[in-house]
Amino acid sequence: MDNKVLIAPDIHCRSFYKPLLDIKDQRIIFLGDYMDPYRDEDTSDEQGIVNLEEIIDFAKQNSNVILLVGNHDESFIWSFMRFERTSYKYYKELHTLYRDNINLFKPCVQIQDTLFSHAGVCNGWISQMNYLFEQDKSDFRLNESNICDYIGNEFEKELEYDTAVQHMWDSYLRSPIFCIGRARWGDAPYGGPFWADVSEHIYDDLNIYQVFGHTQLKETGHFIKHNKFICCDSRSLFEYDLDSHNINKI
Repeated sequence: MDNKVLIAPDIHCRSFYKPLLDIKDQRIIFLGDYMDPYRDEDTSDEQGIVNLEEIIDFAKQNSNVILLVGNHDESFIWSFMRFERTSYKYYKELHTLYRDNINLFKPCVQIQDTLFSHAGVCNGWISQMNYLFEQDKSDFRLNESNICDYIGNEFEKELEYDTAVQHMWDSYLRSPIFCIGRARWGDAPYGGPFWADVSEHIYDDLNIYQVFGHTQLKETGHFIKHNKFICCDSRSLFEYDLDSHNINKI
């Protein structure tokens, strides 16, 4: 397997990912947000569920496929949340689908020196987390070397709960990895790795290579590359080079 990674940004019930289904020998990362269709596009909840089932089957059959979790997946993994345009009548079905296949989903993944997540990790969020640790008299501090492990451990702890509760910073989940920043109409200074807006990275970027989606870009096939991060949520497939850290639309 070479050092190229194929990226499928936020799906939102769309079908642009389907060319990936014929690829068997290359790393493929889906950046999350499989449901929640945009009403001005030719998509639907029903098609989104069919697509999600297809993506899950694809990941089951191919160990090179990684499915990341987005903010719009939270509502189905933990029931009784409402951030979605998806009809409530599908919530029980989707909750079961996600939970029955939760071992396939990851909150983030690091390959070599690049961190892949749904919304990225900005330095401001790291600072606000370390402030919380300090207030709790903890010696632990987040840094660029332990981010992925911390997010993964927090995600696993949250999976012990089946439902959401309003906790802090508008997250409705217990861990601050799910907090929503002011740029996304939340109460936290910065959003976590499921909610951070691209503007939070531009003004307070972390000093590691990152690829993420979440902030939908206006032009299909467009991406934002700034310092060490790439935001590529634009309804297209991309190829990312782990060595050069360059990305191209495919």
